[in-house]
Amino acid sequence: MKFYHFKYLSYFLVFIGLYFGGRFAVNAIAIFIVTGITDLVINGRRSIGDFPKLLLLPPLFYAAHIISALYSQNTGAAFFDLEVKLSFLLLPLLFGFQKPDPAIKLLSILRLYVFAGLISGLFLLINNLLYYSENGQFLTYMTYSTFLHPSYLSMYFGFSILAAVFLLLNKSGNVFCIVLSMLIALTNIYFAESKAAIIVTFVLLIYMLFMLINPKYRAFASLISLALLVSFLFFANKIHRFSSISYVFEHLKETMEHPENAVESTALRVLVWQASTEVIKDNPLIGVGIGDVHSELSKVYMKKNIVHALEINMNSHNQYLETTVALGIIGLLLLLLMLFAPLFYVQNNTFLIYGFILIIAFNILVESMFNTQAGVIFFSFFYSLLIADSVKSPKQNPLL
Repeated sequence: MKFYHFKYLSYFLVFIGLYFGGRFAVNAIAIFIVTGITDLVINGRRSIGDFPKLLLLPPLFYAAHIISALYSQNTGAAFFDLEVKLSFLLLPLLFGFQKPDPAIKLLSILRLYVFAGLISGLFLLINNLLYYSENGQFLTYMTYSTFLHPSYLSMYFGFSILAAVFLLLNKSGNVFCIVLSMLIALTNIYFAESKAAIIVTFVLLIYMLFMLINPKYRAFASLISLALLVSFLFFANKIHRFSSISYVFEHLKETMEHPENAVESTALRVLVWQASTEVIKDNPLIGVGIGDVHSELSKVYMKKNIVHALEINMNSHNQYLETTVALGIIGLLLLLLMLFAPLFYVQNNTFLIYGFILIIAFNILVESMFNTQAGVIFFSFFYSLLIADSVKSPKQNPLL
């Protein structure tokens, strides 16, 4: 077996590990890093001058966390956060220094990811059908996604849909399997019942429609998108998971006046977002430090009587706010730079990279996804992979 076979195997283990979460993902990424270091030893590394400059942004973001740990009072929490976010440092450096290998192709890697999603999705659906045959009802939300939070599961499947469309555009892979993987991904997103993920999937479909359609038909596509949006908003009230959102905003004044009664996730998010902005106002420039985020938020929860958020020790449930609470405006600017700089500097694989950034940017609006390895590993891995691959060759079709 040639070494590049081991590299492909390490990719596949990471993808399966992501879907099954926890130690599976951590062990898989450890194997991938060891394989990558071995590759550097065997094949050498890129020169500093050839290192993709965009891949310096995640390590710079991580460096800001290291500095933040120095002025955190809770050093235990600070060092735990650094451990969780270590992929921001290791994966960009690993991908950035690896020499392009003609035997390792992005399309082949994406096929492995789509295949991993197909296997994982079928596993979850078969488990759900077996449960239905015994109990007469389907598993949904947390009972459906038992390995990791439904928001992360849905995000992975959302990217699988994007990758599958990219493969179809490049005529790479078996069309039947790719289309099947998309249907399996959509079905899993439905059963996972993550409100944010369903909305992001809707936005992703509109994005792909606009990117793929002939520019002269985009006015017509706008009307279709508007009609779909209106239809979605109309039927959202009739869907259990979305009806709660309408209720919260209809009773927003009551929620703000009686925060002690708030237990529904959307209502709690509104309250913790407000609490996060209060902490930011008191520590705008460099934040409170990564180790003291929970303690500072808890003080505001206690003051405002947000009982349930205090009981379950809620974070900001918005990565932009969470980062600003911990690192201040400086940290927020680094986060925004890391996320959106590729939109201005990447010339290859733009359909894929822009779609990936869209998925991340919208998902972290309602979750502090970089507080968990499920979010950090996924983002760091694909950000590094896509950016490193985008500098391999001369400019291609901007759509692809």
